[in-house]
Amino acid sequence: MSSAAFPKFPAAYRERFVSSGLWLDRTLHDYFDETVERLGASIALVDGERRISFAQWQEDAARLAAGLVELGIVPGDIVSVQLPNWYEMCLLQIALSRIGAVIQPMHMVYREREIRSMLSFCDSRAVILPGQYRKFDYAGAVRDAHADLPDLDFVITTRGDGDVSFEDLLKSEPAVSADLPSVGADDVFYLNFTSGTEGNPKGFLHTHNTLLSVLKRFADLQRQYDPASDNDVLLANSPMSHSFGHLSTYQVLLRGIRMVLVERFDAGETLKIVERDGVSSISGTPAHLISLINHPSFPESDTSSIKSVGVGGAQCPPQLMADIKKHFKVSVGNTYGMGENIVHTRTSPSDPPEIIRDTVGVPVPGAELKIFADDHETERAVGEVGEIAFRGPTLFLGYYKNPERTRETRNDDGWFFTGDIGFVDEKGYLHLAGRKKDMINRGGSKIYPKEVEDLLHAHPSVLRAAVIGMPDYRLGERVCAYVELHPGASLTLDEVRDFLKQQQVMMYKVPERLEVVEGLPMTPTGKVKKAPLVDDIKEKLSAES
Repeated sequence: MSSAAFPKFPAAYRERFVSSGLWLDRTLHDYFDETVERLGASIALVDGERRISFAQWQEDAARLAAGLVELGIVPGDIVSVQLPNWYEMCLLQIALSRIGAVIQPMHMVYREREIRSMLSFCDSRAVILPGQYRKFDYAGAVRDAHADLPDLDFVITTRGDGDVSFEDLLKSEPAVSADLPSVGADDVFYLNFTSGTEGNPKGFLHTHNTLLSVLKRFADLQRQYDPASDNDVLLANSPMSHSFGHLSTYQVLLRGIRMVLVERFDAGETLKIVERDGVSSISGTPAHLISLINHPSFPESDTSSIKSVGVGGAQCPPQLMADIKKHFKVSVGNTYGMGENIVHTRTSPSDPPEIIRDTVGVPVPGAELKIFADDHETERAVGEVGEIAFRGPTLFLGYYKNPERTRETRNDDGWFFTGDIGFVDEKGYLHLAGRKKDMINRGGSKIYPKEVEDLLHAHPSVLRAAVIGMPDYRLGERVCAYVELHPGASLTLDEVRDFLKQQQVMMYKVPERLEVVEGLPMTPTGKVKKAPLVDDIKEKLSAES
């Protein structure tokens, strides 16, 4: 897809953000080059036994950019990337932004079905992935699907054999600016997804301006809060295929700090890394932090280097906040956002404990917040629950190949309707009350029940199925399936798991509890009513505990 086919940020909004100074009108690699000039010999990244300086990162990214251009990648090309938290991912973030290509991260849990669907939907020009990783043949999965992907010209593999070697691209002569395409701050360079690969995926598009307008300010604010934070050692344990993990790299180059890459989260190994590398800043979903605190080796681990803990991807439970303060001797902040607007609100270190515990803060610099009624026109009063709406310079351009959905989520005044509900108190702090739709948030991974329900309906024993989220302390929610069976049929949870595994479904989407019922509650129009099911599972969990 050429860059000309991407949606443009509305001109009226752009002018307002430029004139008010909310947009910085600089690219990611502009800031990167400045940091390299200042801190070139300093260690930027730790990948296993490797220590990579800012200068080495810059040179390798320049070689990779040249290699990709020589290969035939041009501005506007979508390059899908399916890699763990490796140095190669950090290289691609810089190299692709420098040549005007669009990075499109794919989760490592994707298998043949999801990989094929994602590459097809994105019209990806290239895909970069391991040859084999953790006993799965990623390159083989793409080769098997290649005939059905007419736009896919290049399959690039790293740390393994493939059609094009990533390591060979790094042997190119470093690119200089004069030999590279011109890239502007309004160019699209990030495409990621809020939902699965089936049905109508929602891929959000961001430019340098829409991402950096808030990330650069966060970097500056961090320095104001703590001047010693320039010496931070950040732990990257959230997958870089998620926006939460992906944007950690940008904090490194904007702040000039060090980041330790965690290939695959394991609580015991992570505690060893914290001690070995003197990690001062960790972040992750509630599930990550709960796993660390509850690991058997935690009491003997030296975590005294940790000065800050960030939680994102899912709302932090109050009990977890208390546990973090008890065990790490630091307070955790609350943030609220989504891929479409990155960060919407956040608490401040100076906020009282009850504010940090009960709210997700106030709007970040440049952002605006309103609570609307269902008509998307009537503004709710202070304390009244409604749909949360956002307006600001970090708003995404639109959903990829889905202008109808983009229009549905915005009004003429530039407000984006998040689909989440909450209220604002008299001091301006936002309180989350839940989600407007029935999406399941399992430890930061978003699951849309319809995809799982459609697959369950294909099981020969299932007459009707309804999938809901059930409360879980560690992950926030887990997947629960209610099923009504055909007469005389039977079904167990193990059979459900085996069936979905055969359908090549990602494991985090597979139900972790099965409730077989004689009949599902239905509306007069023949739709399943999920509210009674949610109440039912809560009662059962309460009784069992």
